[in-house]
Amino acid sequence: MTVPARDPFDAATTGNPRAGGDRARAAEIDRISVKLERLAPQRRALRKAMRQFGADFDVKAWTDAFNSPDPDEINRVFAVTGGYLALINNTIEAIKTGTGLAGRPPTPGMAGVSGLIDAIRADGGFSDRQAETFTELCRTRNRLQHSSPDIQADEVHRQVKLLLRHLPRLIESYLAWLARRGVKL
Repeated sequence: MTVPARDPFDAATTGNPRAGGDRARAAEIDRISVKLERLAPQRRALRKAMRQFGADFDVKAWTDAFNSPDPDEINRVFAVTGGYLALINNTIEAIKTGTGLAGRPPTPGMAGVSGLIDAIRADGGFSDRQAETFTELCRTRNRLQHSSPDIQADEVHRQVKLLLRHLPRLIESYLAWLARRGVKL
């Protein structure tokens, strides 16, 4: 008598129905991979958008455009802020998915993304500085996303540069943490 081979992606045969089985886990891992794979082209696009304001992303050219009522200037600004938002949003989605797979809920008493970032920090995945920096970048993202009238051009300028400087090491730390938690991409 031949026993049919078990399909490793059949949730009914995995013994882990709460997590949706291997197939659901594989889909979540794929989702993280897709989000992280988008980061490199999005970083290049953001750098290209920044060059519209000079080779070194000139703060005066940026501020003039940021405060301008001219539709063309507004569109140039949107290319930079949109790039910033895309990078942060994809990173946040990867972090949300990964913390779920790793079984790490947010730090008690901390809501949302900051609670997840702190949970990763507490578990040795991010340094204190990385957690603080990424939380700061997320706060700026929230303000940009909700068109906060108090956000200033120089602040966005500084945050864009901060993101590009810190994102590669943050992702490297995150991937190492996922691997230690048994999540292999």
